[in-house]
Order: sequence, then structure tokens, then C-alpha cells
Amino acid sequence: MRGIFLTLVYLSILVLGFQSSFLLVLGYVWVDIFTPQLLAYSILPSIPVSMILGLCVFIAFFKLPKDNAVQLRGVTVLVALFGIWMTMTLIWAAVPDAAYDKWNWAIKNILFSCLVPFFLRSRVHIEAFLWTVVISGMAHCLPFGAKVLLSGGGYGMPLGLVYVNYGYGEGSTLAMFAISLIPMCLYLYKWQTLIPYPRLTKWMLMLFMVMAFLTSVGTYARTGLVSIGVLGLLLILRSKNKVRYLILLSIVGLVAFSGASDQWTGRMSTIGDGTEGSAMGRVAVWLWTMGYVMTHPLGGSFDVFRINEMTMTLADGSLLVVEAKAFHSIYFEILGETGFPGFLLFAAIVLKTRSHFINARNAVLSKENAWLSDAGLYLLFTLYVYLAGGAFIGVGFQSYFYYLAALSVALYNLQQRFQRA
Repeated sequence: MRGIFLTLVYLSILVLGFQSSFLLVLGYVWVDIFTPQLLAYSILPSIPVSMILGLCVFIAFFKLPKDNAVQLRGVTVLVALFGIWMTMTLIWAAVPDAAYDKWNWAIKNILFSCLVPFFLRSRVHIEAFLWTVVISGMAHCLPFGAKVLLSGGGYGMPLGLVYVNYGYGEGSTLAMFAISLIPMCLYLYKWQTLIPYPRLTKWMLMLFMVMAFLTSVGTYARTGLVSIGVLGLLLILRSKNKVRYLILLSIVGLVAFSGASDQWTGRMSTIGDGTEGSAMGRVAVWLWTMGYVMTHPLGGSFDVFRINEMTMTLADGSLLVVEAKAFHSIYFEILGETGFPGFLLFAAIVLKTRSHFINARNAVLSKENAWLSDAGLYLLFTLYVYLAGGAFIGVGFQSYFYYLAALSVALYNLQQRFQRA
């Protein structure tokens, strides 16, 4: 029954997409984050669901009506150039077969994100896109958070929606992703207009935020603690009454963490431990990556980590040997795989995306368009959480960041339209 239901939802998106092409974009995001193909027992697993929707979006792009406010912006150009460069790295790939496999899904994320800003043309479009991201993401967090309340969670435990060790089934990635959804929920809590019954909707969003927090804590991933700390600091700095907000967050933190198990506390205490194998293994890979790009400045293409080998002396004098260990960092992942040119392009995308969000946050607009300022603020918080948490997980080519880049372009387009009006 689950497979039939999800297949009917998928087909409904395709049918409705012929009437409103924007729904095809939302459908692609839903498939990408919710991953129905991993949940259905039949039909969908045998269909290239993402490719079909992606092709439909590509065709719909050429049928979009003309809108002078929707223009090709610098972020989109940079993302496209990044896609071209990372494709070129396949020529000198150190591990050709594995490199092609990763490129095959990474390039789809890049190409799709380049099209998204041309479909996001109004407040309704922005809000619907955010709702799709939040609801699709919360589908992973709600069962995980509920199981954390019952069992306390645990490192590497299959408590989520999908039982895989990649994407949002991987604990550290889910821990960061869950916290990054909270700023989006805060924006929708204040400004959402699409769902009726606003009071009930606000209670639902409050539940979402609690479950996102529990999910991040319950993964026992140190990335989650970093993400929580960054978001808490951002909220305190932005608050008009910083003391009151600091007290409130401190109480919430104390209540939440006081119930944490000794295993959770012990794992969090290993942050900065110079003898802990997992953390120091990442450091060893980062050192290897720095040495590798000094002799291979163009990078080694995708999955070059498979050839790494490093021996490192720990603080207690023991030796740590690392072989074929993943980068566990967006920055070293992009540096090692795309070299200095790719890293500079990625940094430019980050800075330009941040600039658009800041411009939207600081925009002086009419009262009816004041929502755009908060959209820029909360999406900026989401970006910061991604950049902080991503320092410890390899999500440099996953779609989430490129959705944020596309949203920044859409906000910039709308800001220019409102200011001209």
C-alpha cells in the first residue's frame, strides 16, 4: 500500500505539473529530500523518478512566460561554471569509475539549481518552496525525534525514515540538516500564508522545531552540537532582548542536555580530544588533502579520497593509520576533488549567496513586502548553520546548499522588483 500511495502522489505531481510548471520544481525537491523511491516497496524503486521530473522541469523552463525582473544573476553563473569545472575534472580523475558515479548525481543537483530561480517569481513561490523543504525534511525528523523520546537515541542507530548510510539517512548529515530547518520554520511561523488555520499551523511548526532539535541531539553526532551552538548564538545576537533570549535558550539547553545519557555526554566531550580516533582520522585526511593539492592543484576529481593513506602520531604517542577515509568536510571535499579553481568557485558562490541574503535582510520595503527582509535573515541563518556543520561532513555536492543559492537569487530578483515599484 505504501508503494501504491507514494506512486499516486508522484503521478499527481506530474499531472498537475502540466497545469502549473512550478509544481514540477516542488515535486523534484520532494523526491530529492523525502526520497520516496527509498520508502516504496514496489513501482517507484524501479523508476528513475528524479530524472523524469528533472526532464519535465527542463522542458517547462523553455515555456516560462517572460518576466523582466527574473534575470540571470551572478550566483547562477557561478554555479554553472562550477558544474562545468567539476565535469572537466573527470578527465584527470584519480579513480575514474567512482568519480563518474558521484558526478552522475552531483551534476544533476547543479543543473537543477540553475533553473530554480527562474520559477520562483513571487512570495507564494518562495513560501511553497520553503514548505516543501521543511515538510520533506521533517518527514525524516518526526520519526527520529519520537524514537529519541522513547529510547534516548544513539550513534549510528537506524531511527530515521530511511535506513541508509548516506544522504539524510546518515546521522551527522541529518543532525546538521535538522537544525538548519529551524530558521525556515521560524520564518514560516511569522509569515506563512498558504496553510489556513494559522494558530494550528504555528503549533505544528513549534512541534517541528522541537523534533528537529531532538533529532540532532539524538544522533549523537558532534556535528549536531556545533550546529546547535551556531544557531543559538545567531538567535541571541539577533534578538533585541539578548539577556532574556540567552536565559531562555540556556534553560532549554539545560533541560534538554540534563536528560542526556552518559554515552551522549562522553561522545560530545571528545570534541578536541587529540587521541580520539574518529576525530583525528578526519584531521589526518585533511592534512593528506592539503599535501595532495600542493602537487595536484587541479584536484583529483570525485572520490579521490579512495587513494589517501596517512600515518599520524596522536597526543598519547600512539600511531593512527588512515586509508581511503572520506573527507568529512565540505571544504576539504571540494578542495581535494576540484582543486584550487573549484574551491575558489565554491567560495565565490558562498559569498555571493550570503550577499544576496544580507541585501534582502537590509532592504527597506513597503509594509506588504516586509516578509522579504525576514526571509533573507532566516535563510542567512540556515546558510551559516550549513557552513558550520558542513565543516565536519562531506556534503559539498548535495543539493541542499544549491537550493539556498537558488533561493538567494529569487529573493534578489523580488527585491529588485519591489524597490523599482
